Amino acid sequence: MAVFVRILPAAAALLVASAASLGAQQTAASQAAASPPACDAASPSNGDLLKANITLQQALKNQKTDAAGAAKALTSSVKALEGIKKPDAASSFMLGSALALWLNQPGIGLTPKRSALGFTTNPDATIDLPVAIDSLFKIAEASAPGCSYYTAFWRGGQQAYLDLVNAAINQLNADKLDSAEFYANQANRLYSESPYGHMVLGNIASKRNKNDDAIKSWQLAADAAAKDTAYRDVERQVVANIASVYLNQARDESAPKETRAAAAKKAAELYQKLVAIPGTTGATLAQGRQNLAQALLISGDSAGAAKSYSEVLTDPASHDYQDLLNAAVTAARTGKNADAAKLFEAALEKNPYSRDALFNLAVTDLNLQQYEKVGPLVARLVAVDPGNPENYLLAARAYVEVGKTRKGAAAVAVADSTVMWYSKGSQLPVEVTMAEYTPGEQQIEIAGTVLDRRDKAAAAEDAGTTMTRSELAKAQKARAARVAAMAAKPVTLKFEALDKSGAVLGSQTVTTEALKPGASAKFRVTIPAANAIAYRYTVAD
Repeated sequence: MAVFVRILPAAAALLVASAASLGAQQTAASQAAASPPACDAASPSNGDLLKANITLQQALKNQKTDAAGAAKALTSSVKALEGIKKPDAASSFMLGSALALWLNQPGIGLTPKRSALGFTTNPDATIDLPVAIDSLFKIAEASAPGCSYYTAFWRGGQQAYLDLVNAAINQLNADKLDSAEFYANQANRLYSESPYGHMVLGNIASKRNKNDDAIKSWQLAADAAAKDTAYRDVERQVVANIASVYLNQARDESAPKETRAAAAKKAAELYQKLVAIPGTTGATLAQGRQNLAQALLISGDSAGAAKSYSEVLTDPASHDYQDLLNAAVTAARTGKNADAAKLFEAALEKNPYSRDALFNLAVTDLNLQQYEKVGPLVARLVAVDPGNPENYLLAARAYVEVGKTRKGAAAVAVADSTVMWYSKGSQLPVEVTMAEYTPGEQQIEIAGTVLDRRDKAAAAEDAGTTMTRSELAKAQKARAARVAAMAAKPVTLKFEALDKSGAVLGSQTVTTEALKPGASAKFRVTIPAANAIAYRYTVAD
């Protein structure tokens, strides 16, 4: 018997970092180190460099409160550094630092005239600040491995870098991809060791449907983020994005079998990496585990898929509802029905009104031949999801099997239950199919389709009548005329958001357009309700 699981789809949408969050991130250089690495270039020793460093520190200290004073100090630093006859790693470090602060100054921009910064040679020429800063710091970084620790502060710890990344993200969110690409490339010129510019370029490539380019950029972002624990969220985000591309390729049934298997294997490796990143919890962990299992199943590794939920099975009480539900679906799909039942039951402990858990547990109990359990589960199920004919048929199927073990009056009673559940399901005048359920902290959103099935209900009513062939033909003709004469009528659904106890936290009513038998209409409803975990609905008569 097939498992009628409602598969929860892997999220294909790409996550975009919030621009407001970037200013709070620390660069690697700003994190205190027990023993800062050696870098002679960052420690000025001669008179000119010491003088330039003093004015540079003044500018750094006062830049936010006295921009004019900072400009004066920076001009003095640049002039002093320009006069050094034999530039070296130390003078390059100092000049790069001065130009990095100039880039913070209001009105300077990315390509000012050299004279605006204090240069006296070739004063009317423009200078590309991100390129110049990068070139100068590369000289310092080449002098000693530890110097990149110090240049990181000037590259990525300044407001100018954050402004470039924020601009790239804002332009990306506005679908201005060319502008977003420009700002992201400028950010990368300043600090390519940060994941943000690469992340944005990956998202841009994805929006342009250039998956190979997207993967390359996201991988650069993942590699950069993995070097610094401050970037854990970014690492999770870009690893999930790469994995999503491969999983979508693995799902493509039009692709060759070998191509799908290779993509599924790659997706599984990435989802394993995602769930192993320290601090991965909640919805990210649950979705990661679910997608890992799906990738393993597509690749043919059913044993690996079963192993993917072992931690949840061992201690279900310590996991949240979504993690339990995902693990249960994986167990069902791998044929581990006993595991699935245990996990669906645990999910219902967390969320007693979950239509998905109730439906799938009923199916699993059918597969386990636990027929006595199905009727009570379906009674709970139709209390929250009364418009799905499949729900009633589950109970009817279970009572058919229970009836095989009964005799006499008990057998008659079970037969009556079978007929009752079958009739309720087949004679539903309205069918409600759910397509989307999005719970949030302050509201839930539900979307689906309503089908007017009065024609099917009429056919079901006639199905139980014994007739001759001619009588059947007349009945069918009469029924067709009766259905054709049925007036179009709207369908009204009342939705209620629930907490774990079943208390109603909010409600909303939606009414479709007038429907003729066989016609359908889509609906969407949003219910303001803080921390709701489930919903139920009723169909108005």
